[in-house]
Amino acid sequence: MESTEPQGTKVRVLDPVIAQQVAAGEVVDRPASVVKELVENSLDAGASRIEVELADGGTTRIVVRDDGRGMSAGDAKLSVLRHATSKIHSVEDLEAVTTLGFRGEALPSIASVSAFELTTSTGEGPGTKVTVDGGAPAAVAAIGCPKGTTVTVDRLFYNVPARRAFLKGSRPERAAITDTLTHLAVTNPTVGFRLVEGGREYLSLPQARDLRERLAAMHGVGKVRAFRSVEYESGAFRVTGFAALPSLTEGSRARQTVSVNGRWVRGDTLMRGLDDAYRQTVPAGRYPPVAVNVEVDPRRVDVNVHPTKQTVRFSDDRAARAAVAAAIRQAIEWRPATPPSPPRSVESPAVQGRLPAASEGYGRGFRVAEARPDYEWQGPPRRLDGFREMARHIPEREVAQRAPEPRASGEAAREPHGTFGAEEELPERGALPDLRSLRVIGQLGAGYILVEEPEALWVVDQHVAHERVLLDRLNEGEDAAHMQDLLVPEVVELSPAEAQAVRDGLEELAVYGFEAEPFGPTSVRITSVVSTLAGRDVVGAFDSALAAVAGTSPGREREERILATIACHSAVKMGDRLSQEEMERLVHDWLTTRLPATCPHGRSICFRTSLKEIGRKLDRH
Repeated sequence: MESTEPQGTKVRVLDPVIAQQVAAGEVVDRPASVVKELVENSLDAGASRIEVELADGGTTRIVVRDDGRGMSAGDAKLSVLRHATSKIHSVEDLEAVTTLGFRGEALPSIASVSAFELTTSTGEGPGTKVTVDGGAPAAVAAIGCPKGTTVTVDRLFYNVPARRAFLKGSRPERAAITDTLTHLAVTNPTVGFRLVEGGREYLSLPQARDLRERLAAMHGVGKVRAFRSVEYESGAFRVTGFAALPSLTEGSRARQTVSVNGRWVRGDTLMRGLDDAYRQTVPAGRYPPVAVNVEVDPRRVDVNVHPTKQTVRFSDDRAARAAVAAAIRQAIEWRPATPPSPPRSVESPAVQGRLPAASEGYGRGFRVAEARPDYEWQGPPRRLDGFREMARHIPEREVAQRAPEPRASGEAAREPHGTFGAEEELPERGALPDLRSLRVIGQLGAGYILVEEPEALWVVDQHVAHERVLLDRLNEGEDAAHMQDLLVPEVVELSPAEAQAVRDGLEELAVYGFEAEPFGPTSVRITSVVSTLAGRDVVGAFDSALAAVAGTSPGREREERILATIACHSAVKMGDRLSQEEMERLVHDWLTTRLPATCPHGRSICFRTSLKEIGRKLDRH
């Protein structure tokens, strides 16, 4: 047969089989991507249970079974053809995609690089079996099978040795599949998921009533107590789900699940939104668990950016990032007020001098997040007539809120796999003293404040508690602090490079509370500082602020680092002895900050030990 290509040309049209294998590399790069595509097809088919079975971490065999709607014989045959889909029919449909799959590439791509078999039934009449070996023409036959679809993928990449050589061992490939299924399970809590290999169950998540129950099954009831409901709407975006308090963190993002219109995505824009929300509350490299869904008009988000559909692009990326950040921060900073209920009695012969209740009508429990108070700082800390008198006039928003978490489904609260309201101690991290019934009883080692409650003792790190108070005040804006002249200016010696950097940044440093002027070739003289630093480590704070300016680009991150530096150097230190009134003022100010559970660097501020635990240690059974 004579070639139709012009003589002397180097460009050739690829053989269809080769073209399919090239395209498959965009969609399928490892067993986990195969599982993701097949499971998303099952979800689109309305499955309520999905089971994944592996052999050798998916490198030898992957089987995905569902109880979805199934396909007719005609649809099953067409499903393995490239660009055959039931999800879209026009360009307009592509601009407003609501299904997980729509490109018509997943099944043909998988079938071109494996021994592929699909069996499916709609529950009416016989089922259909479609077999494809390495992209060869499909063989179709009638078969008896239950309603739903089962896809078997054997010998993945057997005909693409170069791609198979890049697969990792069975353990890391299985771990990647487990991670993928976990995220999909969070995004679809009402669907049951099961992962097995060699008879061993690696993931088993029965159908849940709502997201909270799914999270309890995955994280445990104890940890879910530290999750807060996310309900936020701004402009084109609505964000819902749950976010953990900063006191509960993981070493990776594996527990952070973000979806857009029900589609699990891995997007830098949204992850940066999470980081913005938790900035100044968690240590570097730590990530609180999050499960949120961003709802937006499908026409405002492009899900066709990449063949894997895991990267999305918003018409306004900045607004999407800001919406996620605001939603999470609002959730971890406050919770709605509770309905009135009889207050807990504070009359006890064993505990005296306790603060009276600020108002009637609050139930018992731990405070783990609170509303931001109308707190106005009047310069340096003032001595008050009495902490107890002050507590009588605390606005209701400042008092610990005890409302049960709202259910994601809007139903009455029900406790998954146990009772959230049981008389059990909450996890140490994230719980806080009750402002209405505490009593400051002293200072330990000139560094820790001891706070008594009717049933527990709290140990508070005075430095980090004060650090959190000062950071809140500095973040209040121009009226939150004022400049104070130094009686004796501080002279700071610098290297030539640092001296030049200071000269270039004197105006910016002044904005953050350091008024300085050149004092010789390599020195500067600090004449005024923000009032919180008066009498504190001015030189150390200036050096740290200078390092922040040199190490970051202008913007929010630099500002937050400098303010955190000022707060750290301004706060009382370990070894500073405080009077009773100073301790009481500090405890009050700390407990009325926006994020009192952790310091700006993410460390815990306090811990609790119950009287029962103390009694057990002293053999008082």
